[in-house]
Amino acid sequence: MVISKKISGYIVSIVFWIIAIFGLLYLPLVFQSFENKRSINVFMWSGVIDTKVLADFEKETGIRVNVSYFEGNDELIVKVLATEGKGYDMIVPSDYAVAFFIQHGLLKKIDHTKLTFFDQIDPVFLDKSFDPENKYSVPAEWYVLGLAFNKTHFPQGLPPASWKTVFEPSATSTYRVGVINDSRELAGLAVRYVYGQLRPITAQETNNIRTLLMHQKDRVEAYTDFRGDFLLESGNCSVVVVPVSAVWKSLLKNPEVLFAIPEGGTFLGLENYAILSSCQKEDLVYAFMNYLFRLDVQKHNFQKKIFLSTRKDAEFVTENA
Repeated sequence: MVISKKISGYIVSIVFWIIAIFGLLYLPLVFQSFENKRSINVFMWSGVIDTKVLADFEKETGIRVNVSYFEGNDELIVKVLATEGKGYDMIVPSDYAVAFFIQHGLLKKIDHTKLTFFDQIDPVFLDKSFDPENKYSVPAEWYVLGLAFNKTHFPQGLPPASWKTVFEPSATSTYRVGVINDSRELAGLAVRYVYGQLRPITAQETNNIRTLLMHQKDRVEAYTDFRGDFLLESGNCSVVVVPVSAVWKSLLKNPEVLFAIPEGGTFLGLENYAILSSCQKEDLVYAFMNYLFRLDVQKHNFQKKIFLSTRKDAEFVTENA
């Protein structure tokens, strides 16, 4: 059988991409094969923990932390499911992702006796519905979603602090908006805006939400969870849907940036530390968690990355508010 050069090229290209995809999914297993015994593999949000913290931890304990980064919970879920968690020891999922991993039996129970800081976590962040009694997760960082405005774009006055401002802006307005990249949270905000509360929706209501979001795209400059400050200060957007932590520094240094909780309410979100069921190095992970929760480390991380601590004694969060 004769295969043309064109078809042969397609086959080579397909094989290349298959190898590349599997390589990305199973890269942690490659690391695991070569790593020394005093090391852990962590899968976390990018830009949350300062790299100096990781280097100082290794210097102090001799434990190496190999970090892989994800940009959203969808990516985290897909990769952990594909590998059944093998190759990762610790992950940092958002609240609803914790519930998903518990349901699929992918998390180990947390041994609270090995956590030196657990009694310092503010009770407001504990015992949530996605993980009652925090059997599988440790709340590490919190955020509140809201609207951030660049006031210089509105010389005639700001639009209402309402979700309508980003979902159904006035036809006479021309401003561009930035919205979060997490599809689940964005859909949840849309449901709250249209139906007044977050609740299960019918097939017809799902179509209504889809139509709303499709129409919104005409105004969206970017979908991002962490670059709301850039979108505002660069002038690319007039309004962004953003976690308050992502614009905290802008609020402190730029009087033209304003953050508001919209009418109709919003969400309190939690990022959590969790140990995968495939982990064989729990003691090293607990050592890392204990280090990350040290008050001096939390303060450093807040100053460098705006990590909003769940510790009840984290007074540095409000010192310059």
